[in-house]
Amino acid sequence: MIRGNRASLSVYSDTKTTVEISELLGIEPDHWGDKGDPTPAGRAGRNFAQERLTYQRTYWSITESSDNQDSDDQTGFSALRALVVRLESRAHALGELRQGGETVLWWSGDSDSMQGGFVLEADLIRDLGRLGCSVYGTAYLSEVEAEGTMSDDPAEEDR
Repeated sequence: MIRGNRASLSVYSDTKTTVEISELLGIEPDHWGDKGDPTPAGRAGRNFAQERLTYQRTYWSITESSDNQDSDDQTGFSALRALVVRLESRAHALGELRQGGETVLWWSGDSDSMQGGFVLEADLIRDLGRLGCSVYGTAYLSEVEAEGTMSDDPAEEDR
């Protein structure tokens, strides 16, 4: 089951600056960079290709994490739900930002087992649809199998 999770809204724009995005949404970003600004890799002096050293598009992002949420959450989506609540009154502005850019919701969760079980409740699906953002997700699975669980690896049976 997913025990910890994070969710971010990232805006990538070809037409707006970070200041304009902040004004449109009424939210200050956690991470940002205007087109042409150095990326974290660029500021660190990394030896990467030029397109990795400066922002090719304006980047603006806010993040919620389960550290700030209800620890009794059994769905695995407490951070995504908190982010959706934060953004629900801004659906129209997100639509405006998609003209000349894209809006993406990122979700990741940490499982306590070799499976990444979660519950995507109907009301959250509805609210995500209203925001109109694509959702990209990743479940990070535990590498430790609980004692007494069955393995899919036939070699494990011989041990």
